[in-house]
Amino acid sequence: MIEIIKSDNFKKSEWSGGTTTQLYIYPKDADYQKRNFKFRISIATTELTESNFTKLQGIKRVISILEGKMDLSHKDKYDITLAPYEIDRFSGDWDTVSKGKVKDFNLMLKDCDGDFLYKKINSTENIILGEKELIFFIYCISGKIEISGDLLLENELAVGKGKNIKVSGKDSKIFYGHITEL
Repeated sequence: MIEIIKSDNFKKSEWSGGTTTQLYIYPKDADYQKRNFKFRISIATTELTESNFTKLQGIKRVISILEGKMDLSHKDKYDITLAPYEIDRFSGDWDTVSKGKVKDFNLMLKDCDGDFLYKKINSTENIILGEKELIFFIYCISGKIEISGDLLLENELAVGKGKNIKVSGKDSKIFYGHITEL
């Protein structure tokens, strides 16, 4: 079964540098502020030219850019510049500074593992996530796609269980990912 989460159901809040929109949190009764989640998918808008990432002890982070360009500096680790759809994976307890006004897509993982990738969809394809069933998600960046008979529109998120997902679309862009070891 696939759950389609419409943008009307996303939870938006303010932070010191802009806004954050929580698309999904697991378990569903978890609270980001209490850090009692297994994973969280969100979109953040940064209005400052420079900001410090909140330190998130014990949380793995995966981030990509939807709009703009971001320079990330992970103190004593590495520096990276991200353009749209490029991805960085790092530890939430690192000292991280970002430069650039951007809109970014985030996956936070606590006591579990997961990842996401970017893909253009121009036909019918199978997205193979692994050998065993796991939680998957697909975020529609632009266009619309069909997932096993369900329609996913721009700025909507699909979450479900599976290992091989059939998607179809034309001139559509998505982030797709998985969560394991819950």
